[in-house]
Amino acid sequence: MIWTMQASASSEFELELAAGYAWDDNVGLDELERATGESDEVTSLEAQGSALFTFQDRVSLRLSAGLTDDSYQKFSQVDRRTESVGVNLEAKLGKATVGINWFDVSADLDNDPFLTYERLSPYASGFVSKKWFLRGEYVYGEKTIARRPGREAESHSASLDSYYFIQGLKRYAVLGYTFRADDARANRYDYNSHALKIRYVHRETVGRLPVEFEVEGKFEDRQYKAPDPMIRTEREDTRWRFSTELRLIVSNYASIGLHLKNSDYDSNLPTASYSDLVVGTEIRLSF
Repeated sequence: MIWTMQASASSEFELELAAGYAWDDNVGLDELERATGESDEVTSLEAQGSALFTFQDRVSLRLSAGLTDDSYQKFSQVDRRTESVGVNLEAKLGKATVGINWFDVSADLDNDPFLTYERLSPYASGFVSKKWFLRGEYVYGEKTIARRPGREAESHSASLDSYYFIQGLKRYAVLGYTFRADDARANRYDYNSHALKIRYVHRETVGRLPVEFEVEGKFEDRQYKAPDPMIRTEREDTRWRFSTELRLIVSNYASIGLHLKNSDYDSNLPTASYSDLVVGTEIRLSF
């Protein structure tokens, strides 16, 4: 929904509703690096709303809020309800865009408090050529996990994403790098990591219906700073993630998506080595 005032300011309001179903072959909690080794079915309901205020086409302010509810058929103890709020302030300076984003998320497991995470991230972006776009970002984050005080952590990360537009927004690729340092209350959870990602987006029209295809791969190398008491040496983790989605745009307001996500974690800490495959579908409404 969009309302525009014929003046130096305008406002836009958007609402997205989604319902999904997926099969998860290894239910677990990445935040605790634990997996059950069992599969289950999960249904998801999601609502996301935002309000964008633009001033003289140079400065914009976006307010956003979201609610997601994931319910498992058998493992109700990992049923998750996630609430989020965000504020983004952005300004155009010549050919560049600079901004700052604040984001806060809290999650409950089976109706009990589980996770809180707050982040603040200044960023800058701009085109360096007709087809090449760069975006750099610094992120400061604070995380707490209920009944796991040792995992309370502050994090600092710096990212650079390079976008190459092969055919405008119809076809483009993204290559990104992130360095992250986590400082936890318990030294065993302190680590530095290097991560690479590559993503490709392709939009076409099949018959009379638009179709969107997206594929993404991520690799992360984590080096922990202190010995873990279980293995009496520093942890070394490598994490691979792969995802792909095919989305059919049914109308201006509705779309249907099919997605596959695979994670493969390898660590010299045995309990942190596992893989996870999720296959699902989703109906999304946008207003």
